Parts: sequence; structure tokens; C-alpha cells
Amino acid sequence: MKNYVKNILLIIVVSFNLRLGISSVPPVMNELKETLHISNFQASLLPSIPVFCMGLFAFFIGRFQQQFGRRKSIFFLLILMGLATLSRGLMPSYVILVFSAFLIGLSVAIIGPMLSGFIKEEFPNQAGLLIGIYSLAMGLGSVFASSSSSKLAGVFDSWLPALAIWGVIALVAAILWLLFSPQEKAVTVQSSHLPLKERQAWKMVIFFAIQSGMFYSLLTWITEFYRHDPELASRSVVLLTTFTVIQTTCSFLIPTFMDRIGQPIYWIYACSGAMLLGTICFSMSHLVPAVLAMCLFAFGTGGFFPIAMLLPLVHTKTPKEASLWTGMTQAFGYMIGGQIPVLIGSLIDASGDFQILIYMVVLFSGVLAFLGWQMLKPGDA
Repeated sequence: MKNYVKNILLIIVVSFNLRLGISSVPPVMNELKETLHISNFQASLLPSIPVFCMGLFAFFIGRFQQQFGRRKSIFFLLILMGLATLSRGLMPSYVILVFSAFLIGLSVAIIGPMLSGFIKEEFPNQAGLLIGIYSLAMGLGSVFASSSSSKLAGVFDSWLPALAIWGVIALVAAILWLLFSPQEKAVTVQSSHLPLKERQAWKMVIFFAIQSGMFYSLLTWITEFYRHDPELASRSVVLLTTFTVIQTTCSFLIPTFMDRIGQPIYWIYACSGAMLLGTICFSMSHLVPAVLAMCLFAFGTGGFFPIAMLLPLVHTKTPKEASLWTGMTQAFGYMIGGQIPVLIGSLIDASGDFQILIYMVVLFSGVLAFLGWQMLKPGDA
């Protein structure tokens, strides 16, 4: 029982760090742009680079596992993440921010899947529950960072320590992991081929990429969107926090309800419908519609993620096959999805119109509904 609780706490401590370096940036984006004199495109790279790296370096998980093992890999990568995050407080430098974003993405790309392996090894009969706890802790870290960064910038009168301070938490997590994590069992990592010739697998890649890109675009640009609205400018961080809190809750609750009520395709339609209704409220310059928009966007993105994780399981027959499809979906999906906030930033720069964000949500919600129908229609599931 003691080891059971200890291992759950380790999962919470480590996963809490996996979004801090990404979610802490959007709330201080405006101050960052003014200080460094960078464009929306350049600013959008800071949360996008880690997401791209989460896909790119996912291909190297097997090599890390063989070379260093899970226990050492997670420890050293938490140290790397902590030092990279702390480096953001050295000086107001765009190069440092970009380089730190790259290192944070590399660390998350390896730690995340290895933590899933830790769950499978230590909790073989309760993997679903522990994955839920893992996702919830990661989401809470995102909420904590997005809601606190702007306040910390005000306390320190600078965005530098507001971004750097999260590195301390990663270093503490590294020490706790080293002290209390159990020795892993010996495993043999076998090379396997991804389903690169399967059309359904590529549909899942596109689905995962779009839902991921839409979430990170909203996370990146919600505060900037509302900062250009005179009536809601002072509430922009509160609205972003509302979005992240409810999104985290929905990503935990929706898969639970999905096991009992309806089919995945109907949940995809519900999430797409929520996103489309959210765009109507999003375009209104009043607090109540803005809060409602955040709730609807949170429901939609909170549901799309677990559905994207479920799709490879629906179309595969064995655990090994499912892991290969899941690996391909996330690797390519994160790399593609990480470019979507950058694309949005470029379009905003070119047009000077933050309404681009609304058009993006409408388009992508429709595409996700269509892809869901393609993959889950009778005869194909």
C-alpha cells in the first residue's frame, strides 16, 4: 500500500511539470512581444516549438530506453527541463526563449511516454485510472502556469522570472523521482514498423494534429484576442484560466462518460457542435458570452483529445499493434499540430485581424467532424 501511494504521487509530481514551460508563455505574450520587439509569428513559435518537438523526439524513445533506462532518463530530462526553464530568467533574449522551448519539448517528448510505461509496469490492472490521474495532473500544471504567470510578472515587475520560476519545480521533481522511484524491470526493446501505408492511420494523424493544433492555438491566442477588445482586455487572463480549468476537467470526465453513454462518433459531433457554438459567443464583446465561449471551447477540446487517443484502439486488434498506431498518431500529429499556432500567428500578422482565430475554429471543427464520420462510420470501425 505504501509503494502504491508513493508511485501515484510520483506520477502526479512528474506529470505536473509537462505543460508548465508551454502554458506559462501565453499570459505574458503581450509584454514579451513589446520587450523583444517580435511579431506574432515569432511569438507563436515559443509555445509551438515544444509541441513540434513532442512529436519529433517521440521517435527516439526506444533509444533512450535502451541506452539509459526509464529511471535515469526521466531524472536527467527533468534536470534538463528545469535548467532550460530557469535560463529564461537570464536576460530578455528571444534566442534563449527559442532554445529553451526546444529543450523543454525534447524533455516532454521522452518523459511523457516513459511515464506511461511506468504506469503500465506498476499498475497493470489500473492503467486507465492512472492515465486519468496523469492527464489530470498535467492539466492542473497547465492551469496553474497559465493563471499565475501574469500575476508573477506583476509581482516581479518583469516577465523574466515569471517564466523562469517554473524550472525550480522541475528540479524538485527530478530529486523526488531519483530518491523514491523504484528500480525498473529489465525490458527488451524490439524494433517495429509504423503503419505508414495504412490510410486509416494517416486519418488518425490528421485528426490528432488538428485537435492538438486547435487546442494550442486557443491556448496561445485567447489572451491576445481579448486584449484587443476594450471591454474584455482586463479579463483576458481570467478567461484563459477558465478555459484551461474546464478543459482539464472535461478531458478527465468525458472519456468516463463515453464508456457509458453513446458512441465515439456522437461525442465527436457534440464536441464539434460545442466549438461552433463557442465561435458565436467568442465574437461577442461581453463578459457572459465570453465565459460561455470558454466553456464551450473547453468542452470541445477536452473531448477531442481522449477521442484522438481512443481511435487507434478502435482500429487495431493487438496491444502491440495499438501501441504502434498510437505512436505514429502522436509523433506525426504533434509535429503537424505544433505548426498550427504558428500559421495562425502568420495570418494575424498578414491580415492584422485576430478574427482569424474564429475562422480557424470553424474550419477545423468541421474537418474533425468529417474525419470522425470517415473513421467511425459503420463498416469501417
